[in-house]
Amino acid sequence: MLLADLIMMNKKLILWLLAFLFLLALGQQLYKLFFVWQQNNFVDFKVYWDGIRAALAGGNIYSFGGKYLNIVPFNYPPTTLLFLLFLPLFSQSTASLFLLFISLGSFLGSLYLLTKMFFKPAQKWLVFFLSSVLFIQFFPTKFTLTLGQINLIILFLIVLGFYFYQKKKDVSSGLFLGIATLIKIFPGFLILFFLKEKKWKIMISFLVTCLLGVLLTILIFKPVLFFSYFGSVGGNLFFKGGEVSYFDQSLNSFLLRLNLPNLWRLGLRLIFTFMSLWIFLKNRNKALSYFGLIFSILIFLPSFAWFHHYVILIPLMMFLWSQTKKKDYLSKILLALVYLLVSFHFRYPEIFPGKNIILASHPFFGALLLWFYSLKLSFDKNEK
Repeated sequence: MLLADLIMMNKKLILWLLAFLFLLALGQQLYKLFFVWQQNNFVDFKVYWDGIRAALAGGNIYSFGGKYLNIVPFNYPPTTLLFLLFLPLFSQSTASLFLLFISLGSFLGSLYLLTKMFFKPAQKWLVFFLSSVLFIQFFPTKFTLTLGQINLIILFLIVLGFYFYQKKKDVSSGLFLGIATLIKIFPGFLILFFLKEKKWKIMISFLVTCLLGVLLTILIFKPVLFFSYFGSVGGNLFFKGGEVSYFDQSLNSFLLRLNLPNLWRLGLRLIFTFMSLWIFLKNRNKALSYFGLIFSILIFLPSFAWFHHYVILIPLMMFLWSQTKKKDYLSKILLALVYLLVSFHFRYPEIFPGKNIILASHPFFGALLLWFYSLKLSFDKNEK
């Protein structure tokens, strides 16, 4: 009895310690973000702010170098504007603060649902606080928040899509996946998972959500925006030549560092993407199939995948963590290595001597290691 009480006390102590570390990590991040907000320096938020105001004024937000957006282009589909309509109701600083706290809430909500889905109820809060501490310090998370990006909101919508699928609430699952697709196109590829599962109600809910979003966008804004988007932006997501940037950690950018020509890069991206999709779609484990699918689409397929896009690795990392056995030290070391490779960043990447492929591609190597480990687990589970 005394031993059981001591074990229980130790667990409570660890839980309270992790809760304290969580508050400390969150406080540290909020402290840093306060200065970014104070200087009105959320770079990508300014794109949303300028974009919605220009679109409401009747401007073409895809006129790069024109009078509407002069610095950073608006690379999102026109339907994204629906979810930015609330921004002009406030001042720029207030609106950026709203979006920041929506992103933080989405981040914590994602971790909570992933913990709830992948871990035992007795471990839930312990894992939640531990994962929160780790992923608050995860550079893609910090980069997303510092830029005023919406990646954590997309992450939450993708996680909600799977959560409601597990709960057999098909209409809600399709709704949230549809909303994610209206904001960014890539989550729409997850419909392949539901097609494989023959979840017709989810697919109908998804299609109706997307259709309503498109119709509302046409009613509120200029229909010409869709032609401008697919004519000048949409194709760039797949066929753009790429650039050698430390913050671009796509397969395309890695191949560019190897000096491969554009046609070769496109071919290899398609091979990696289709091979990965086929393997994950064939997998019997639903979580590995779903989150492996979106990982493949975002890292291998597009012509660019910025460092902040790597928040999409979080569900896959948490799922693989949940699958490690108590004495499976090799898997734990491997996942720790993945975390370190992706979480670390060079503050001054311009110090690299020439085009140092290893130093410049360490997050991509982390993602590749995660991919190989996922494939191994995928084959192991299919054999059982």
